[in-house]
Amino acid sequence: MRNFLAVILAIIAGVTASVGLVAWQLNSVIHEPEPVQDILGSGEAAEELKASVPDALGSMAADSTGVGLIDDAVGEAVSAAAGEITAHEDFDQAWSESLELTRTGWVEDIASLRDRMEAGEPIADNATDAQLQLQLDPVAQVSVSMLEDTIREATADLPGASENSVSLNTDPDLTVNTSVPPVTMLTAEQVVLAEELITLWPILLVIAGIVFLMALLVASSGSRWISWLVTGLVIAVVGVFSKFGFSAMQNSILEDDGDAAYLSLLRPFLRAVQDWADPQILILIAIGVGIALLGILGGFISSNQRSRRQLR
Repeated sequence: MRNFLAVILAIIAGVTASVGLVAWQLNSVIHEPEPVQDILGSGEAAEELKASVPDALGSMAADSTGVGLIDDAVGEAVSAAAGEITAHEDFDQAWSESLELTRTGWVEDIASLRDRMEAGEPIADNATDAQLQLQLDPVAQVSVSMLEDTIREATADLPGASENSVSLNTDPDLTVNTSVPPVTMLTAEQVVLAEELITLWPILLVIAGIVFLMALLVASSGSRWISWLVTGLVIAVVGVFSKFGFSAMQNSILEDDGDAAYLSLLRPFLRAVQDWADPQILILIAIGVGIALLGILGGFISSNQRSRRQLR
């Protein structure tokens, strides 16, 4: 009976520790500026994401003139200007500002939702208020200015072209709505609750430690290794399920957003996040496997000690 209770406590400790470790990483991403800059500011996927922004802006503005020949020229001009936009001296700074605006904007949206919930306002299950919005205003201002100059040069000799007709009707204050996280997996209320839980990561880790110590104390003297083994296995399993859960969320997001311009942004965005998340998940699994191996080692030691007693 004692060992059974110890196993239950070890499972609780493993789950709580896993949630606490994941919450620790997510809390830094949500509430600190540096992690987001590291995730989306550099790396292969991040560079692809940067490169997709001008094309997405151009796609949104391609039909803005209403003149067929000019619209065709817009597409060509956008392709030619995309590389120049990302190479512009102000682009990296604008991109960094866009990332910070996106992060703080989402935090403010969650805070606003929390206030509405505390005021008793009902939130629909399909509400998109908690979904991430890419605040690309600084990038848009750099991109649109360069696109207008490029398009004006490319269409200067076309009939019907003028200063006004080649001016893009694109608001430089650009917000791209995404389905991150998808409402099919997390409702707006659940996102708010999850964000609150994430901030409690120190408490979760302390609770996990206390429960694990209880599991060790409850287990019989020769079976304490079981607590180590079970806790480690649970942490490793949670890590594996986290990987599958993230993949399922990616698939759901890409299925919901069918617009080509948005997908061109979302694919590298999700890949950049995955490039950051995969090592974190592997570390979580490695921690679990390490703890489980300590349990197995303890089991061998305990078994040898029992064998020696029997021989005596």
